[in-house]
Amino acid sequence: MSKSKVSVVEAAKMAGVSRATFYRHITEKKISTTQDDKNNTVIDTSELVRIYGNKLRTLEEIEKEEIDQIDENETDRDSSQGLKIQVDMLKERLRDFNEERNRERTQLSSQIEDLKAQLDRAEEQRIKSEEQKNKLTMMLTDQRSDSEKLVAKDAEHSKKFTDIETTVKTLIATQDKLLEESSKKKGFWGKLFG
Repeated sequence: MSKSKVSVVEAAKMAGVSRATFYRHITEKKISTTQDDKNNTVIDTSELVRIYGNKLRTLEEIEKEEIDQIDENETDRDSSQGLKIQVDMLKERLRDFNEERNRERTQLSSQIEDLKAQLDRAEEQRIKSEEQKNKLTMMLTDQRSDSEKLVAKDAEHSKKFTDIETTVKTLIATQDKLLEESSKKKGFWGKLFG
């Protein structure tokens, strides 16, 4: 409900002007004023309607605008605080992400170093195995020169020939001995059946 008399501050707000401008309007536009029981200057709202007409706003409209402005300021402040909280949360998440990434990088670097060491050990093992294989191959194959091989073959043939000669001589001797024994026996049997 609108008041019938308003203060200078309220009248200036209703007129949509500053207090200084309203004081000037009092003089220039000859706005009549009175004093209330506390000796404050007050203006009749009908006087404001006469001077400002349709431009005049009600105190309820002004109060609603002020409340809306306060709400908007609160919302802006809440929004900026909300944004600040969100920024802080995002910074914290980014810090956590970077820490996790660094931890994973360290872990992966350690694994890479371990794998390199294992690869080096495996390569050393492969080289040792290759060397052992070459040594065994050399042991199992004849590594002598061709002339050494011919000399060894001649010696082997000579030994075989000597062995055959010895065997033949042994056989001849055995045969001779058997013939001699046979002739001696023939003498006995020949004498007997003879």
